[in-house]
Amino acid sequence: MSSYLAGWRANWERRFYRWIDQRSPRARQVQLTRKNLYTFPNFTGLLYLGVTLVIWLLGTNYQNNLILGLSYLLVSIFVVSILHAFANLAGITVRFVGARPAFAGDPASFILELNCTHKSGCDNLELRWPGGETQVITLNQAEPQQVIVRAQSEQRGYLRPGRLLVQSRFPLGIIRCWTWLNLEATALIYPAPISCDEPQAQASDGHEEGGTSQRGGDDFSGLRDYQAGDPIKHIAWKQFAQDKGLFTKEYEAYFSAEKWLDWNGLNQTQELRLSGLCYWALEYERRQIPYGLRLPGLELAPALGEHHQQAVLAALAEFNLPRDQRREQSHVR
Repeated sequence: MSSYLAGWRANWERRFYRWIDQRSPRARQVQLTRKNLYTFPNFTGLLYLGVTLVIWLLGTNYQNNLILGLSYLLVSIFVVSILHAFANLAGITVRFVGARPAFAGDPASFILELNCTHKSGCDNLELRWPGGETQVITLNQAEPQQVIVRAQSEQRGYLRPGRLLVQSRFPLGIIRCWTWLNLEATALIYPAPISCDEPQAQASDGHEEGGTSQRGGDDFSGLRDYQAGDPIKHIAWKQFAQDKGLFTKEYEAYFSAEKWLDWNGLNQTQELRLSGLCYWALEYERRQIPYGLRLPGLELAPALGEHHQQAVLAALAEFNLPRDQRREQSHVR
């Protein structure tokens, strides 16, 4: 029985949203009018009507004009509430401004700009993406206001949060006026950073400024006093022949100060590799160590800074995405 009801509800919602999309097509900016606003009593409103009906029956049964007058007054208030609930939302313009990137599993922030043309403004306006948190704001006439509405993300790529619920129960809380807006809203979701082994530094031929070194390499670094157990091949025989004493040659391997986030440097599944590379991109940026990215078919030269970090994280987020999920980043900031 429960599965039947769930299937019936899903089918009804699909038909309802298809009908809504025909009346209000997908757009970056939408104005609320009678074509896309819906008004209906909520649960409190239905209780209000029930009490009003009981009062009217009592007045009719006892032929009490005072009780009948009270019931008519309650009905009048109910009708006026419908008009005020609709007028509270009518004329509002909702525009998608942009979205801030987030990491998988964190809420993504969508920036919306709302403008009200009603002379009394708009009170107790609620905004919410499906499954997200509700934002309540109040608008003044001709004063555009930006609000951040968050939606939960689950995986990397581009997040389309679905239809935006805009509703209000103003003025008495017995009438609900609402709409579902199909905005062209998209947010870029980075892989969730997961700690893993640090990629190995690559040796360079020269002594780069800021590089690190390690004993036992192939580059001569200097002489030190001979100690028992030093390899014979490392003894400085030339200095010994000149009676300068017995010394041992030291060699070092110099490593570049630049780091590479190499796809082939990790032996994990695709998503774990991306999460590991994301973690070390954030870590190198925090330590101010220049880093580059090597993915199949893509290479970003080592650099630092916010712009470089966003380019690296965006490349990780878009890696191997299906074509239908790839979108331009002009709406993402």
